[in-house]
Amino acid sequence: MRAAGERVIEVRGDPDHPISRGYTCPKGRALPLLHHHPDRLDQPRSRGVADTWRATLGDLADACTAIRAQHGAEAIGAYLGTGLAYDAAGWTAASGWLATMGSTRLYTPATIDNAPVLLAAEIVAGHPQANPVCDFERTQLLVIIGSNPVVSHGYGTAMSDPIVRLRSVRERGGAAWVVDPRRTETAAVADRHLATRPGSDATLLAWLVREVLAGPLTAEAAASTAAGDRERLAAAVAWATPAVATLATGVAPGDLAELAAAVRVANGRMALWCGTGVTMGRYGLEAELLRWALLALTGSLDTADGMRFHRGCSFVLRRSRRAPTPRPGPASRPELPLRFGQHPCVSLVDEIEAGNLRALIVVGANPLAAFPEPDRTAAALASLDVLAVADVVAGPLSDLATHVLPVAAQLERPDIPLHEPVALAAGTAYTPAVVALGGDRRPAWWVFARLAHLVDAIELFGGDPDHLDANDVLRQVAARGAIDFDSVVAAGPHGLSHGDEVGWVRAALLDGAPWRIADSVLLDGLRSLGGRGDAWPTLVMVPRRRMHANNSVNDPRDPAGAPPPVLIHPNEALARGIDDGDRALIRSAHGEVDAIVRHDPSLLPGVVSMAHGDPRCNPGALTSRRADVDPRTGMPLMSGVTVELVRDRPGHR
Repeated sequence: MRAAGERVIEVRGDPDHPISRGYTCPKGRALPLLHHHPDRLDQPRSRGVADTWRATLGDLADACTAIRAQHGAEAIGAYLGTGLAYDAAGWTAASGWLATMGSTRLYTPATIDNAPVLLAAEIVAGHPQANPVCDFERTQLLVIIGSNPVVSHGYGTAMSDPIVRLRSVRERGGAAWVVDPRRTETAAVADRHLATRPGSDATLLAWLVREVLAGPLTAEAAASTAAGDRERLAAAVAWATPAVATLATGVAPGDLAELAAAVRVANGRMALWCGTGVTMGRYGLEAELLRWALLALTGSLDTADGMRFHRGCSFVLRRSRRAPTPRPGPASRPELPLRFGQHPCVSLVDEIEAGNLRALIVVGANPLAAFPEPDRTAAALASLDVLAVADVVAGPLSDLATHVLPVAAQLERPDIPLHEPVALAAGTAYTPAVVALGGDRRPAWWVFARLAHLVDAIELFGGDPDHLDANDVLRQVAARGAIDFDSVVAAGPHGLSHGDEVGWVRAALLDGAPWRIADSVLLDGLRSLGGRGDAWPTLVMVPRRRMHANNSVNDPRDPAGAPPPVLIHPNEALARGIDDGDRALIRSAHGEVDAIVRHDPSLLPGVVSMAHGDPRCNPGALTSRRADVDPRTGMPLMSGVTVELVRDRPGHR
């Protein structure tokens, strides 16, 4: 980093870093602009008035105490978003504060875009964070479905320099396949691209599982899966014939056959993951479970040449003491389970409207951009007795807030990795703060430690937060693991590597049992998927990620820029009389969005692509918190939504 006094000028990569190798993504390079954003939050606000931290937190603590006394602890909740997910001390403090309040009302983006990944891991491997990681140095076959890591840089597992990593597979004689309805930036550097219909990914995977089960298995696959499970799974995917896969995906039979041959030839040296384009779809859970099954049946899980798992250092994967059984849902949505200690996000508005939730603290997130039915979400949030927003930059959500809590951004706080098991490499690291806290900001951990002290006289970290520093807190956070914190600090950003370890997951998380590849959740889902028929919508919406923006946090170099356009194949647009650059209405059964249309021949006909999480052109307006919600995960349908596209009338807006 380069700075002039308090002014951050530039962020650069470290060429000697063992993981990044000097690479920084556009969002990382834009950190100086975010740090000095014109809308940067600098001072606490209480009831719309700038105030001191003592007065603001005092008022917030009094309000939470009164609500709990009158309505119970469950009337208070927290929504912890992506902005906090990479702040180990802040996340620990926020979730710890909610527990001290006696409330279970934790909401996160997992039930908007990622719950199938967590539930599938819990079912198959015994832990929701047991995420297999690709080894780009050894993988023979890489299959990426509904993900665009060249733009997103991964989800969960962050991928530095994705183009170089993808090319490294090819340079060793391996192959990379991308399955996506759009010829994405990732597809452009892959060996093969299959342009499949949205929603057909689970059918494609079911067919691949059927093909693998029809042939001989590797010794690893036979040893790590149960014969009875293989028999049940083979019966459940019997309907997934080549003809069915061809009809569902729209891909030529020869291309599908080549993919199946590549899977067989890889012989255990395969990596496969599904992105949010899959998990936010109707059959996201089935696709994730089939992904695990395919990896297990090819001997590609927890092996030296397949996908690896990391135990973690400060945050260690340990066998769960409870079965993956959901808890009963919230009062207004009893049909939706609570999983992973979280309430489903789609129930939040109903719980507010029913009077069951009266106070909510939102940290590093923007439900107005992420949730279905954004207008109704905004109205519900505005009706709360307390809406506290802890964030870095002001926006529409902080404008609604009763309490605004300006917290430290990435450059202003030290940190250790929170999501070690899903990291690209095994190990941990420590990054110091590189600039002092500006304005009247505070670390997120301090905010929640102070609240816990004010409400219940509880010291979250064993002392007065005013007398602790971030390293004191991180030391306690790291103490739950099996590594010395001083050693981590001494290693600095280059970190401590624990090396690759294979063959440990089933012993540690499943008591040595086989991978659970034929759970009833999957078998029931396959029966539903196999009976869906041949009808496919004429036009569907899929979300996409953007290179220079992180969901609703837009590129700080262009804060007043135009909203992202809706992309569609030229033939589809012109058939509706819509030229490149015209305005159009995108309508679903649940709402409509007015947007600029851009012709994009890289898209499969029948698909429109919208930027995920941008409130200026929000695909959430086309989705519902009640219709098309998966009762197993609480996930709303956010990808593959049936829409129509109509040229906008002059003066419509």
